[in-house]
Amino acid sequence: MALDPIWKQQLTLVTYGNEYLSHGLSVQQWRELPIFDEHVFAFRDLMSQHLLAQHFQIWLEHLKKQGATRLSLHASSMLNDEKNPNPNIELLPYSHFIVSHHDKKKTAWVFGNELAEWLNTEQEFVIPDAQKSSTRQETLWNFELNSKLYKKIQADLQAPEWERIQQYLTQELFNTTYAQNVLQQRFIEQHYTGFNLTQPQKINLDAEAKSALLPAQYQATLSNELLLKLEALELDLAEQAKIQSEENQAFASVDEQRALKHFSTKLDDLFSKFIVKTANHYQTAQRKIIEPETPFETSAAIPQAQSYANLNLNKSTATEPHKHQISNKNVAALVIITVLICALAYYFGF
Repeated sequence: MALDPIWKQQLTLVTYGNEYLSHGLSVQQWRELPIFDEHVFAFRDLMSQHLLAQHFQIWLEHLKKQGATRLSLHASSMLNDEKNPNPNIELLPYSHFIVSHHDKKKTAWVFGNELAEWLNTEQEFVIPDAQKSSTRQETLWNFELNSKLYKKIQADLQAPEWERIQQYLTQELFNTTYAQNVLQQRFIEQHYTGFNLTQPQKINLDAEAKSALLPAQYQATLSNELLLKLEALELDLAEQAKIQSEENQAFASVDEQRALKHFSTKLDDLFSKFIVKTANHYQTAQRKIIEPETPFETSAAIPQAQSYANLNLNKSTATEPHKHQISNKNVAALVIITVLICALAYYFGF
């Protein structure tokens, strides 16, 4: 089962929210990002059920007044052992939840619905289609986290090893037969907007950077690329499962169906974990580029040049003794001839 796409709005609230809390980025500069279109978020207190804020701008401004230092995103499985303090609220099993960090406490913000007092059936009431709104309305409920969870929260804030993460995702997901279609696509140097794959008509390519879910000034190339690839793989797996279902499993054995389901579960798990790393550490998510050595600048070329130099040197030194040997013979012959001439001149009286 694919992750509920609400994580995209959560990711944006954390990344841009941190820029607001830490660096003073105005909410008005990003509150109308396309990812928030057709979404309305309210913020309430879980115990009193009082409305705290009717929009995330009001929510962030109040958090700043309270002294909140940062926001972070975490896997909802972290709360599995926690008890819901208000039975009138049904907390929804979405993949992630937001934490606001204060000096002496940490506050969780979890999606949930109020339970209607007069509806006692186990199944939720279905509103007629003609009366449904296209706007998705969600409520985030706050409650103070148990201090026992602080270590788990802090673990998610430890700096990740992006190179190892990339290698692991490549090994476990992208180097498999399920990812062949994904490998044929190009994702480098694109900004992840949340609409590139699911609703490409929503985004003008020229406005990609302004619509990115990660603040563009950090050039988080690795996170952007892997988010695109992970979502592309998720959509491709959904298409493969749909084909199997439509063909009534005629071309897929039980083992193949089981393998696809197992791989889909692994993808959801790793995708969810990667979202946490990206939300909390997008500033450092750079792709490491290693320039290959050229055959013209390798160290192997140096000994070869030296060998040529030595060869020329040996040739030149080898000719020197030969030259000296020839010149010495000439001098000796000249001396002998001179002595003979002098002797003959003396003998014949010249």
